[in-house]
Formats: sequence, structure tokens, C-alpha cells
Amino acid sequence: MKAFNWRQLLLDLRLFWILLLLMALLSVASDRFLTIDNLTNVLWSVCLIGIMCTGAIYAPITGGIDLSVATIAALAGIIANLLMNVCDLNWLLAIAITLGIGVLIGWVNGIVTTKFNVPAFIVTMAAKTYLFGIAMLVSNGDQITIMQPKAFLAIGIDKYLGIPIPIYLMALLVVFSHLLLKHTVFGRQCIAVGANEVAAKLSGVNPDRTRIIAYIISAVTASIAGIVMASLTQQAYAMNATGYEFDVITAIVIGGTSLMGGNGSVAGALIGAVMVGFINNGLNLLDMPSSYHPIATGIVILVALIMNQGVSLPGFIKRLRRPDRAPGQTASQ
Repeated sequence: MKAFNWRQLLLDLRLFWILLLLMALLSVASDRFLTIDNLTNVLWSVCLIGIMCTGAIYAPITGGIDLSVATIAALAGIIANLLMNVCDLNWLLAIAITLGIGVLIGWVNGIVTTKFNVPAFIVTMAAKTYLFGIAMLVSNGDQITIMQPKAFLAIGIDKYLGIPIPIYLMALLVVFSHLLLKHTVFGRQCIAVGANEVAAKLSGVNPDRTRIIAYIISAVTASIAGIVMASLTQQAYAMNATGYEFDVITAIVIGGTSLMGGNGSVAGALIGAVMVGFINNGLNLLDMPSSYHPIATGIVILVALIMNQGVSLPGFIKRLRRPDRAPGQTASQ
């Protein structure tokens, strides 16, 4: 019988240990941190990033990237409001159409990336630009206030058992995305395409189709986040989610996903998002000036990345101290 490998377990859960360490430090620094209300508020604040991460992670896994998720989210809120409060459609139908438009956007991103061989960075950056223009055009550049329907607003502000509905939605999408990535043929195809596209083709995988589906999933989850954002803030605006794409990428990378493709963790991305949320919350509780926030956040993220990549610092230092050998010289010489 094979002995249980505790060392491997510790390595596999290292990001979780980093999160616990961060929580312990913040708890010591502020007695207001480790309270149910505060932790709930932090999860509430990161749920939009968490929702986006559940779909945006598939593009990096397949060797690409999606920089348009924030603009898709903002546009989704504007479109949902237009359909509900201008076209007078049922709110459920409005959401369904909005998600359908998200599918179309993701499909276009995937088609241009795969069929025209344009780098994903360029494609999604262009999408970010023209979708922002569409959002400004549809909304006339205004910041729209959404006061109805009440059922739509309940998505973002209502609670069940004291927990906001967006947190339940984020948890549901995390579980679904984790199962999709780790326990389905499509998930294995995404990993295979990102790791070695040639080998994936020889195994019967269609890399183009896999990547197109990845971008569709990314756009749909971004649209869901935009709907939740519009409901939560009761506003629709073209600049609502400005900068969120970088928070999403940060969370995904902290979570252990390689931007070169071939591996990824949905749970890790969620922990990365929560970690960033905890840092910002802790700094606010400590009344730190806002100018210090990026410095502290950047340092913690860098440390987390180093630890999550499993770098052996003593071995690294030892290699630095080892004297260089001449070509062909052995260790005994």
C-alpha cells in the first residue's frame, strides 16, 4: 500500500496556506477583520471578479488571453437595462438575450483568433475598444440608474440565510467550472491544446473549436458578472468595470494558471481573487492611505506567486553560491 505523501499535500494546498497566513496576520492587525459581517462583505466585493474568473480562465489555459471581459460586463448591464426598461421585455427574457449576445461576442473573438491567426491579445484588446464604443453609443454615454424591475435588482442586493445572492452565484459557477475543467472531455482538451497543440491534434482534438468554446465561456461569464453588477450597483455605465480585466488576470495567475497555457485551477483563481480582496479590506481597516495600497498589494501578490510556483529558496540560494565550473569540468575536479 502506497504511503500517504504529506509533502505533496502541503504543496498542492500551498495557496490555501498562504491565504490562511494572510488572514491570521490581518486578524492580529485588526480585531474587526475576522468577523462574519466583514468576511461576508469581502466576498461580496470580490464576487464579480470571481464570477469572471470562472470563465476567463479557459483562454489562458488554451494559450490565449481575454482582455475584453470587463467591457463585456459593462455592455451586458447596459443591454439588460435597455431590454427591460426601454423595450419592456420580461427580465428573464432580457437576461437570456443578454447572455446570447455574450455568446456572439465570445464566438467572434474565438473565430478571429483561430481562423485568421491573429494573436488573442490583439483580438481581445480590439474587442475591448469597439465594445466600449458600442456601450457608449447604446447608453449615449450616460450613467443609467436602474430602479426596476424589483426581481432583477434582487439578484445583486438580496440575501438568503444572511449571505448575499451573488456569493451563492459565484460559488455555483466555481463548482461548475471546476467540474468542467477537471472532469470533462472538454476540460482535458483545453489543457491538451494549451500544453502542446500538435500533440493535441494527433490525439484527435480540434484546437480551433476548443479555443472558440473557451472564448464563448469567457464572454458568457463576463456577461453574468455584468448583470450582477448592474443589479448590485443599480447602475449601467460603459466604464462600470474599468480595470477589472487586470484584477481577473491577477487572480488567475496567483491561482497557479500559466499564461503560456496547459494548466489552471478554478479554485486557485477564486482564492487569488479573495486574497486581493482581503488585502484591500485589511488596509482599509488599518486606515492606511490609499497611496500605499498598490505597494502592499503588489508585494503580497509577488510573494504569493513565488510561493505558489513552488520555488525552493534555499536551493536557489545554494545554486547562486555554487562557483562556476569551466566547460567540461566535473564536480569532482
